[in-house]
Amino acid sequence: MTVPTGTVWIGTSWKMTKTIGESRAYACALAEALAKAPLPDRVRAFILPAHTSLAAVRDQLAGVPVMLGAQNAHWAPEGAGTGEVSMRMVADAGATIVEMGHSERREQFGETDETVARKARAAVDFGLLPLICVGEPWSVRAAGGAEEFVAAQVRAALSRLRADEIARTLIAYEPVWAIGTGGTPATAEQVAPVMAVIAAETRRLGGGTGCRAVLYGGGVDADNAADLLRVDAADGLFVGRAAWTVDGLLRLLAIGRRHVATT
Repeated sequence: MTVPTGTVWIGTSWKMTKTIGESRAYACALAEALAKAPLPDRVRAFILPAHTSLAAVRDQLAGVPVMLGAQNAHWAPEGAGTGEVSMRMVADAGATIVEMGHSERREQFGETDETVARKARAAVDFGLLPLICVGEPWSVRAAGGAEEFVAAQVRAALSRLRADEIARTLIAYEPVWAIGTGGTPATAEQVAPVMAVIAAETRRLGGGTGCRAVLYGGGVDADNAADLLRVDAADGLFVGRAAWTVDGLLRLLAIGRRHVATT
């Protein structure tokens, strides 16, 4: 996949929302909007529906420059994994990106640094882009350990990849304390040092190349998106509730358009 220099990535995970019909309606409206106002080459949009809606959204967005992703997939190619889906399965349903390591999955489903590393390896093996989520809890931030905590997560997640494969990954920095309805949105000043560490660590591990993009997620909306995009190490935004409507996503994409027009 060729990505122009200075590309801004703006995407959303729908989490556990939207039926197939609701997903199809969202995708249809998004396709119509982008047909009228196409995205510039340097704005890369992506959406991560529920597994049940992946194929329907894929079909609705055929020919539309929006990448699809899955919110999770197992590292094994197949087998006795009741309730799981494999990388091969989500790719077959239309995914080109696979999210892994989100704090909700770490906390609620026991996802560890080791399982994230296994998933990253499997995603790359199947030609998918791993979207690796990292981020510190407030206790670590308050103690001054955010940068090292997140750097350790990055090292662990990428530990099964060769140096030349690091460039085939996306890293999303999502401080745990900034996520969800009870989170406190972070400022650009708070996230900039950690994102700089992520970028530097992936360059070190990748022999100077780094990951494909470092994204920020956690309390992102149309009010703070422009400031967050101006963080030096930020290559884009990974958005939750603010992009669960088509109008919400289009507002954020418009901010991305303005950002690339001035950089």
